[in-house]
Amino acid sequence: MLQVWLTDRRHAAAGYWCLAMWVGSFCTLLFTLRPFGFPLVTVGLGNGLASLAYALMWAGFRVFDRRTVYPLVVLGGPLLWTVAYLGLPPVAQDVNVRIVLTSAIVSTYSAWIGVDVWRGRRDEHLPTRTMSAIFFLTHGLIYSLRIPMAIVSPAALGNGTAYSAWFALFSLELFAHTILAAVAMLVLIKERGEALYRQASRTDVLTGIANRGSFLDDVQARLAGRAQGTLMIFDLDRFKAVNDTYGHVAGDTVLTGFSARVSSRLEEGMLFCRFGGEEFALFAPRHDIERAQAFAEMLRRDVAAMSVSCEGREIGVSVSIGLADAATFGADFDRLHSAADRALYAAKEAGRDRVVRATPAAELAGLAGRMRAQVVPAAGAAVAG
Repeated sequence: MLQVWLTDRRHAAAGYWCLAMWVGSFCTLLFTLRPFGFPLVTVGLGNGLASLAYALMWAGFRVFDRRTVYPLVVLGGPLLWTVAYLGLPPVAQDVNVRIVLTSAIVSTYSAWIGVDVWRGRRDEHLPTRTMSAIFFLTHGLIYSLRIPMAIVSPAALGNGTAYSAWFALFSLELFAHTILAAVAMLVLIKERGEALYRQASRTDVLTGIANRGSFLDDVQARLAGRAQGTLMIFDLDRFKAVNDTYGHVAGDTVLTGFSARVSSRLEEGMLFCRFGGEEFALFAPRHDIERAQAFAEMLRRDVAAMSVSCEGREIGVSVSIGLADAATFGADFDRLHSAADRALYAAKEAGRDRVVRATPAAELAGLAGRMRAQVVPAAGAAVAG
């Protein structure tokens, strides 16, 4: 754990967990010295450090899930133990009272960890997260059973510590839990790193939205499932003029502002990406062409009304949008994209800042034009020959 933290200090949770392990190791060393006496150190300080170790473990999981760490909660368990041990004679004198108190502290921290890890599944689904949550919740439940056992069947005191069959079993469970907890922490760090790398490979660096590759994979998967929907291709109007007039920093600001504005308007299930340069794409599943066109018009008006600020200058933005629906052009992405791209070209030719949807008639006209373009050169070559 120390090696992980020293290798990459961005793993702040590993720092807390590493400290928790070192504190736990030191308190275990103090436990082994109990036969030699010095109860204030081996019992008082030892159990205080055990409480602190679990508190630091709890703090590490809070940091891992980007939640607030409350110092009062971190210090609460150790302070409760210290005050009770120094101020309440039964705690210092009776090993079973100490078992009840330490069990309550450790079980509370363990259960809290389990709940936090479980709640984190909503924002980040790591493969080991569910198992780790159940593991800590189970440990909290098992360790809390020491409380009724200490009351019903009190453990005897020998060589400065408790001993009985049930106490030995719970100690064995604690030992196994410590090892498995460390494994769970390391696996979660590994899975978090892998998830971030996967996300980075699917994300456009500048805008933070999906990149072309991930968009193609996701849309083709939807289309393979016979999902209906409409593909929209966006192109920012006169973007080259923005770069030439205001500079590339301003151009980047326009791109990020545009993507943020569209992203804020997306409906559930929509896929949005930067296709390349100033071109973006959006796939709206379950949207027929009429509904998709109304949505695209709303986006066009929204973008036309926005103004991007860069270095004290306001830059106006407009966008042209081409649409093609799967119901008309089929579930083949290449065909769908070609139709939407030609509709986008028509929007540009018609004056920009508008929405044009592809139609079969327009596709046939385009096909006829391409055929004429191929036939004329061939005929000319024949005459020349």
